Amino acid sequence: MRITSGGFEAVYYGRVLAYDMNPIEIVLSEENDPLTFVFCIETESERDDFMTDISLVRYNEVRIACVNFPRGKPIGNQDMIHLGVLNNRKLSLRYEVTINYDTTSWALAFTFFSGEGVGPA
Repeated sequence: MRITSGGFEAVYYGRVLAYDMNPIEIVLSEENDPLTFVFCIETESERDDFMTDISLVRYNEVRIACVNFPRGKPIGNQDMIHLGVLNNRKLSLRYEVTINYDTTSWALAFTFFSGEGVGPA
């Protein structure tokens, strides 16, 4: 099967229901140099808006914190998030988070896209 959208190929995709409000860890390309993405929900009471905080934890681990996301409705990124390179192709992400009204659990829908190839540096 091959899935494409806007010139990008969907290479990893799914929907995960978190256990309680725990983070969700997704590991891509386990066979050689694994690339890990950790999605988590955070609350900052001093903020009155919501945002996504993306940070590099290690050279091969990215943390994606969904800060103050509203409850009960799916929220995600409108623009593709370009993450780097995987298997010599550009890697990008679209995602959507839904936090239950009672904040006892949350769900993540995600699609990792692969773009054009990257030549040797």
